[in-house]
Amino acid sequence: MRIYIDEAGNFVVPADGQSLYSLVLSLVIPSSVENALFQAFLRLRNSWPNNAVEIKGSKLDESQAAELIELVSRYDVFVKFFAVDMATHADGVVGRFKAWQADATTAHLTPEHHPPIVAQLQGLADAIRRMPNQLFVQAFLVIDLVLKVIEESTLYYVQRLPKELGSIEWIIDRKNRTITEMEDTWSTLILPMSEGHFARNPLISLKGGDYSDFDARYGIDPNDQEMTRHIEWTREVYGIRGDERPPGLNAGLLLSGHREFADSASSLGLQLADMLATILRRALNNRLQPSGWKDFGRLLIAEKSTPILQLGPPDGPGGRLSGQQIGKVWAALNTSNKSLLVRN
Repeated sequence: MRIYIDEAGNFVVPADGQSLYSLVLSLVIPSSVENALFQAFLRLRNSWPNNAVEIKGSKLDESQAAELIELVSRYDVFVKFFAVDMATHADGVVGRFKAWQADATTAHLTPEHHPPIVAQLQGLADAIRRMPNQLFVQAFLVIDLVLKVIEESTLYYVQRLPKELGSIEWIIDRKNRTITEMEDTWSTLILPMSEGHFARNPLISLKGGDYSDFDARYGIDPNDQEMTRHIEWTREVYGIRGDERPPGLNAGLLLSGHREFADSASSLGLQLADMLATILRRALNNRLQPSGWKDFGRLLIAEKSTPILQLGPPDGPGGRLSGQQIGKVWAALNTSNKSLLVRN
């Protein structure tokens, strides 16, 4: 299974104060259907008059956007996203939320904690405080995206294609950033915060599901002394007693064992993710007619929680698109969704 991650928008507060959505999106593709999907995508892309080695989602018209959504929906893949209205995320709003996150990282440290634990958590808090607001908002959404994708993909495919869970690969669009910049953000913020989440909140599993391939790859080997020491360290950090919880999963291996920061020009999966992310952003910002995005819900797994986030309370009402526009998009996103559970 491969998880392609891309972003749409620059996560900058709009100067005019009007609503402007940015988002992060993942496209989850089982390896068993990837080749067929990519071949169909190439045929579709080559049929367009504006065909090129790489077509950005901003260049698609409504009919092309609709064709792309229809094509992807034929395959057992799914999309997950989180979006923010940057008009409600002024520097003061993000700064306060960032400070709260940093303080929460070290809030439970006591003199009884070992110095290496104190140093690592203080280093994470300092990294959060130093991060530019633009990058922090994007990274925070990526963290939420990664956590939710792991939860949904394991539940979804354990019922349909359980062998796909034996190899989970992350391919992230590097945009104009260097590999070092991407690695630094992932290793200093995304990985430790995600690992901390799994330490406090074990991954939800389906009773009776076939997790044999997943456990063989990402389970904890009781004979691995280094991993045993790491589990003990993690439990000490988060105040978890050894008898409260089974060893769980190797989150570091799951998130970093197969991870690539790639250029979308050489990745069809990232090109698809870019197109879908941009279609969705254009819909949210009222820059694409409904005929281009009305069937986007076919790519999403049904859920009740909103994918549009607010990082802390906004200062004042902030920018707003018309309620009618957001209502249209929201209705489309909640129509013809995929079911998380297989119904017998």
